[in-house]
Amino acid sequence: MTPSPTMISASTRTLIYTPTTDEAQAFALLQALSDATMARLYLHKGNIPGARRKAVQLLKALQVLEVQP
Repeated sequence: MTPSPTMISASTRTLIYTPTTDEAQAFALLQALSDATMARLYLHKGNIPGARRKAVQLLKALQVLEVQP
């Protein structure tokens, strides 16, 4: 069975969700908290490279929070 053109276009359609400023800030805050917690855990276990990676991610999350009004 060959799908009709309307079925093809309906199945390939994607919805794009754009978060509000408050949602983006909340997500960035959660991301920053998670990254800080994981960096601390990695430091506690002596995993310096892992802690460094998480610290870099933490700085990026904080930068997102700083940029938003």
